[in-house]
Amino acid sequence: MEQGTPGLPAYQRVAEAIRNDIRSGTLATGDKLPGNRGVAEKYGVALGTAQKALNALEEQGWVTTTPSVGVFVNANPEAPSSANDDLAAAVADLRSTVADLAARVEALENRE
Repeated sequence: MEQGTPGLPAYQRVAEAIRNDIRSGTLATGDKLPGNRGVAEKYGVALGTAQKALNALEEQGWVTTTPSVGVFVNANPEAPSSANDDLAAAVADLRSTVADLAARVEALENRE
């Protein structure tokens, strides 16, 4: 599994490893991924963790799940940069909110 992603939950590390396989061409469009048990065994994680990773990949558009058939790599996964842009904007908003709250707390402390 990806060693360069410390601090991420296990399901995100598994999902990132699969995304990297798709980006590198190790997994091609239309390839069938192993099921939940296969993913759990391959990455050394719990069954629920594997399922959560595959669900996250499906939500992001990297794979499509066909019930009773399997999980397949999509032709046009969501551009990772757009997801990263959304995350960067959310982090910037959060930092702004924290700075505003810190200023308010400081103002309240100075009143006393």
